[in-house]
Amino acid sequence: MPVETSTPVGAEFGAALRDAIGRSGLSLNEISQRLREQATPVSVSALSYWQNGENRPERASSLAAVSALESILGQEEGTLAALLGPRRPRGRWANRPGLAVAYDQVWVHPEHVARALAKVDAGPADLDTPHRLSQYVSYRVNAQGCEESMRVRRLVRADHDGTSRFVFVTRCSALPQPPVVTFTEGCQVARFRADVPSSTCVFEFLLDRPLAAGELASVEFAVRFPPGLTNRHTQMAIYRPAREMVLHIAFDPEMTPRRCFGYFQPRSGAPREHRSEATFDGQVSTYQFITLDPMPGQYGIQWELDKV
Repeated sequence: MPVETSTPVGAEFGAALRDAIGRSGLSLNEISQRLREQATPVSVSALSYWQNGENRPERASSLAAVSALESILGQEEGTLAALLGPRRPRGRWANRPGLAVAYDQVWVHPEHVARALAKVDAGPADLDTPHRLSQYVSYRVNAQGCEESMRVRRLVRADHDGTSRFVFVTRCSALPQPPVVTFTEGCQVARFRADVPSSTCVFEFLLDRPLAAGELASVEFAVRFPPGLTNRHTQMAIYRPAREMVLHIAFDPEMTPRRCFGYFQPRSGAPREHRSEATFDGQVSTYQFITLDPMPGQYGIQWELDKV
């Protein structure tokens, strides 16, 4: 992957914010609480993104929070805001190395995700904290052609001290009964909630122990889906540049698809870029879609079955 030699737009803001936070003696939790008290709420995760230069405030509500931040951190009015520069470009130029992508740019119905997250006291900024450096997701399709289960393995890095949980969101084609976590390692499931009308599900996991900023951890869990899910594609969202992405799918030998391929979709509504296509025979009924240094967006596998 090419290395950018120029300073990313808004990087000076992140450095100045990080310096101001350090000199203030306040923790990110304390700053987040004071912002809430001033009716300009910003999550701890978002503050971490801002000071690390991985994202920056652009919306009206976020810009109002910057003004409040200047007061909280003892900065002169406009000191931090002046370092933001022009708004980040949209469209195909927005997906440059080092830039994060907001959840509402990759989910078809972001409002469903936000409603589900709120049920576990989380917000969109919590979708990718701790930062997922690598992610492996394996799906199993049964002899009836239905998604049966999934297994997820993540290598994560804490964005701030005291990182103790993460959330996982998935959408089912229907929700006759809740999906069930059947296995965990490095974490334990704390809560499950769902936005039932949209069949959007969220699991809250607690890490085995809190992480310090920059600390790495490996977590793994397995989920059994409710019966009868008839999706013909599966996908994962990546919000920040990562090191690797692995999507794996295993079909029952009696239900191998006539067609199966990987795809990348940089934004919701954008055309899907088809990647490698699988070839199945009597000995092979699995497919892997692997990407190194994946950029933000949706990565998925789509398949077509001869029989249902």
